[in-house]
Amino acid sequence: MAGAVTLACVIRVHRIPFSTNVERVALGCGIKGVEVEWVDHDPDDRAAVLALSGGPLVPVAEFGAEVVGDSMRILERLEALVPDPPLWPPEPAERAAAETFVDWFNEVWKGPPNALDADVPPADAVALSARMQAWTERFERRLAAQPFLLGGRVTIADVCAYPFLRYAARAPDPDDDERFHAILHAELSRGTHPALDRWIGRLAALPRA
Repeated sequence: MAGAVTLACVIRVHRIPFSTNVERVALGCGIKGVEVEWVDHDPDDRAAVLALSGGPLVPVAEFGAEVVGDSMRILERLEALVPDPPLWPPEPAERAAAETFVDWFNEVWKGPPNALDADVPPADAVALSARMQAWTERFERRLAAQPFLLGGRVTIADVCAYPFLRYAARAPDPDDDERFHAILHAELSRGTHPALDRWIGRLAALPRA
């Protein structure tokens, strides 16, 4: 992993407790050895975040005078500022695979747990749960053959997925009352998935900002 990196500007990131998307940024910055000035907000009072970014969602990062919202956009900006070690593979084909995974995870994989959090009808809930279990089994088969999601080293795919998939092996913090996280743990922890659990351990051991 990288040593400490000195940047021309201070990276200030606004966050709320237990946010999966904030954890993506903490993990990405930790891998790159970038220090972050964290600004904590009450989840029930996001007026300052709204005034800064135009929306209530976190994380929001300040790269000097530049304000960037959304965890993946923040990590893309970080990659441009600190390209080594890379989170996106430099090879075009491998980079395309990483970008495709990130799009799938954000736009498809997150659909079922978000729907379950919205209290869908029972029949739909059963189907959504089965879909999540099938995907968990695919992760298990993939990680049984390699240490990280795209091969032998950590990439943006791991950083993108870990804060969510970690609930397969770890219950939410006792102070975390976010229902979405409880749903992730209930659905992802079904059955046994030793390779996925080992991957979760590997990612948990990486540095955080």
